[in-house]
Amino acid sequence: MSVLLAFLSGILLSGAFAPFALWWLAPSALLLLLFAFDGNGFKVRALVVIVFSASFFLPLLHWTSVYVGALPWLLLVLLQVGLLFPLALHPTTDPKFFILFPSAWVCIEILRTHFPFGGFGWGRVGFSQANAPYSSFASIAGVSGLSFLVALVSVSLFLVIKKEFTLGLVTLFVVGILFSTTLLRTPVDSEEVVTVLAVQGGVPKLGLDFNDRAHAVFSMHEKSTRSYLESHSQKPSFIVWPENSVDVDPFKDNFVRDSLNKLADDFQVPIIIGAVLTKGNGYENASIAWLPGSGPSSIYVKKHLTPFGEYVPLRSLAEFVSPFAKGIIDFIPGTDLQTHVIGGAKISPVICYELLDDQLNRAMAARGNTLLIQTNSATFGLTPESAQELEISRIRAIEHQRFAISIATSGISAAIDDQGRVLKATAINKPEAFLVNLPLQSPRSVSDSLGNSAEILIVFLPLFLFLVIPFLYRVLLKRFSVVRKRSNQ
Repeated sequence: MSVLLAFLSGILLSGAFAPFALWWLAPSALLLLLFAFDGNGFKVRALVVIVFSASFFLPLLHWTSVYVGALPWLLLVLLQVGLLFPLALHPTTDPKFFILFPSAWVCIEILRTHFPFGGFGWGRVGFSQANAPYSSFASIAGVSGLSFLVALVSVSLFLVIKKEFTLGLVTLFVVGILFSTTLLRTPVDSEEVVTVLAVQGGVPKLGLDFNDRAHAVFSMHEKSTRSYLESHSQKPSFIVWPENSVDVDPFKDNFVRDSLNKLADDFQVPIIIGAVLTKGNGYENASIAWLPGSGPSSIYVKKHLTPFGEYVPLRSLAEFVSPFAKGIIDFIPGTDLQTHVIGGAKISPVICYELLDDQLNRAMAARGNTLLIQTNSATFGLTPESAQELEISRIRAIEHQRFAISIATSGISAAIDDQGRVLKATAINKPEAFLVNLPLQSPRSVSDSLGNSAEILIVFLPLFLFLVIPFLYRVLLKRFSVVRKRSNQ
């Protein structure tokens, strides 16, 4: 029965993420997982973790196998199973297991975002909660806080169902307090509104080899942009193109450079492009602001590279596992953060995989007043990857209290407000351009102001409340008994 509950729990949790995106499945799934753990010995608990993790990550991450085969997908899932295994170590006959479960869950999610190879935070519960009524809690305690709240809801329901009324009601009370903080958010008056033209130009063909047709991808974005500007009278403040929209180094390719100059000059509009630059024997993945009259201006080079996509750790082993690894030339990570300043807009670029990095997103949000997520979804075809990435972008917009543009070559592009609502969106793999007004916001969210302190409180405060305080209580009680005994003598 426990193994069946674990299987159902994993399946339900995967349904909380896109393409289904049913947020309420997340607390339901973790509730079933708690029942699967309840009262079992270590061997059963270990089996529960394995079955739950596999039934969650196998469907969630299936998109990783589309063009590279099943083996890398299965190895990635196996790694995630291993990282969740510590959940099986604590005896579930001890009520403290359930009280500390939300902190343990968040602690493992934090570990997954950093280890190994810079981490892989895909599948964090908080990323599934953009449509939840309490999603604004991310602006107070970040993605980890949102995951913690979901797990805490599950624990409170579990304790009440188990008739542990005292602990259950106390936990529900804490849930109520955390939920009420989401109601305290006051609207931020925008300093200025900019008009952004987002261009999803498409690619000639989906798959890993899209960049072999780099000039064609560039031409598709250039033609889509020119066509829109010629047929619409409203002039945007600036234009945004996705990652890999210019997969030829514009500093070395005369045709691309001249075409960009002409496009910006003809319409007198800055363009923020996603380009691949050559540097020595490697490449740089860059976001570049291209200005009328002067050409390239600010350049941000991607800092958090995609392991096994933009560089290959353990190369000999990776090439044995997948023949595609041999064709990957390592990219060179950037060293500095850079915003694009166009008028009053301070645009913080985040390039694809960097969306998973809490610290980088926090640092970028602090430097700008709007977010630009540049991504390329051609590699993953028509899979749910792009929809899942959009849900992450929505949570980031809430967390940092910034309006955002998520722009893809061929996936789903969207404009998102500071409450995570999608203002405009394209269809997947459909070339399209849309114009949207984006308010600029500079005040930092509570989550950004707290920084890592929020995560530390989430992980260690329950530990303090349920381990340290009872210990101190016993010590004080013993001391009081000794004093009382002496006074009676």
